[in-house]
Amino acid sequence: MKQNVELREMDGYRVYLLGHLRDHYFPQYTNKKFVDARVDEAYDTFVTLRLEGHDPVIAQEMAMRTLLAGLYVSRYDIVYSVIEESLWTRLPEEYWPDFAVHLLTKKSVHDILDRYEVNGDFLDRETHQPMLTELLGEISEILDGYEL
Repeated sequence: MKQNVELREMDGYRVYLLGHLRDHYFPQYTNKKFVDARVDEAYDTFVTLRLEGHDPVIAQEMAMRTLLAGLYVSRYDIVYSVIEESLWTRLPEEYWPDFAVHLLTKKSVHDILDRYEVNGDFLDRETHQPMLTELLGEISEILDGYEL
């Protein structure tokens, strides 16, 4: 019985993590070793905190933080937000997700994201707006090249 509860809890973490990685286009989505390790870490966090007497809600919250550490803001999220907030008049809404994925194939977009160290963690408030401004300029130039 105990093993069934453990497997069910770990499966819940796995399903949540895979959905998050897929929906936000994190490259780790296809990395089984990464997913397995992260699920194990999250479950271990939960069990350790429960054994220490912490409330289940707190243990679950800390396990989710472990599960998603460094996976808060994807490059896709940043590019999509620029499209959604600044280019909504130039592209129909149904194109936004695919266009954001397309932009992530562009070296110039990755160069900007690399320069601002977009790596999945929360963004530095001081550099966030300059990065968005630079991305908007680059994406606008790409769109102009497509005559959109």
